[in-house]
Amino acid sequence: MSGALFLDEACVRQLVTMDDALAAVEEVFGAQGRGEVFNVPRVRAPVKGGTLRITAAVLSYRGYYGVKVSSTAIFHSNAGRMFCLYREETGELCAVVQVFAMGALRTGAASGIATKYLANPDAAVLGVLGTGRQARTQVDAICAVRPIREIRVWSPRPESRAAFCLDLKNHNKINVLDVDSPEKAVRDADVLVTATTATSPVLHGAWLKPGVHINAIGANYEHRRELDSAAVAAARFIATDDTEQVRYESTDLAAPVAEGLLNWDRVHGLGEVVSGKTRGRAARDDITLFKSLGVAIEDVALAARAYEKALKLGVGMALPDLTR
Repeated sequence: MSGALFLDEACVRQLVTMDDALAAVEEVFGAQGRGEVFNVPRVRAPVKGGTLRITAAVLSYRGYYGVKVSSTAIFHSNAGRMFCLYREETGELCAVVQVFAMGALRTGAASGIATKYLANPDAAVLGVLGTGRQARTQVDAICAVRPIREIRVWSPRPESRAAFCLDLKNHNKINVLDVDSPEKAVRDADVLVTATTATSPVLHGAWLKPGVHINAIGANYEHRRELDSAAVAAARFIATDDTEQVRYESTDLAAPVAEGLLNWDRVHGLGEVVSGKTRGRAARDDITLFKSLGVAIEDVALAARAYEKALKLGVGMALPDLTR
């Protein structure tokens, strides 16, 4: 099989594992730190009933570029949310990929790589705030890079917590605790994930253990916020996946900047750390923070891997020849 392919959600899940995602994301952030990729910060435009979102990136070291078009609040199906992968040398379309499975994998993998480079090596207790689709891949990625022996889970709805914890218990030989407050999930945890749709902080600096690493992934809209200013101010090192995009998408960081508790020059690209240009954690008791936005270089890296595996295995739906 050759030419352009359509890869639906089931196909992506068949082709790309969390190990694939971790490898692809670590590779692309290393390339970012060396200046070998170009990420276009997310562009938003108002459309009737919601927001149009466009992201793009060029991975010259892999020979691909890609564009993702998605939206919020205007569609009741996933039909309009697609990623298109192109070959850089010729401009030909390689693949059209449905985004949800790939998006959850790459977002989880980004936190996994941030945890690999910023958390203490013996981190064993994971606190998870939120129980949606993104939270599950966060757990999978973090457990792949650290010896997690206990997971504490909180979300506002008890039924969602119970179902999420049961799923984790069925698939992991790890102690899983259903806790009824965010503070119980946070206190004494070595690694934290905030994967919520909160509009006001659910994680407070007063609860943080010295040496904890935080992956904040949920608030990438101006009206959302997961971390209070004290939590951000406590961080000795802060990384993000795009230092330009973070300035207008992350209230978690913009609020403490406005309050004089943080300067933007203290926020580093994760690629700097992965490539070895910047040292992240300097001491065991340092609190570290990764503010995840979800950026296009991650999508291109993962889509390229899925496309190449699809060609090799002969899977995916062939699209019409568009080169004629």
